[in-house]
Amino acid sequence: MQKKSNVLTISITSIILIFILEFILYKEISFFHTTNVFFYPAGICLIIGLFSLVIRSGAFDFFYYSFKKATRRLRKNNLEDESNLSVSYLSETFGTYYLFFIKVGSILMTISLMALIGHYLF
Repeated sequence: MQKKSNVLTISITSIILIFILEFILYKEISFFHTTNVFFYPAGICLIIGLFSLVIRSGAFDFFYYSFKKATRRLRKNNLEDESNLSVSYLSETFGTYYLFFIKVGSILMTISLMALIGHYLF
């Protein structure tokens, strides 16, 4: 329950701050400006969250392992037995914080898309 309320608290705070920023910048609140202003933080949150999700899924584990193996070989400058190379994956270093960014970004993007629909309908 704590994590869900944290996402909700951050989302509501971001929404209020973005509306205040929109009013300061444009001196009005309209569907068009709401779409534009909400898109940037939503895009940044979704890019961070989705990139972290891709790394967490293990897409770059082999590349990370190979790069670690190559740099260790260059540092030692010899061909020792590489069986003692500890296998640590890049996906293990990332936690589950990407869900936070995806949830907040999705909420902000939904508001942006609803404002865009409102702009074209009204």
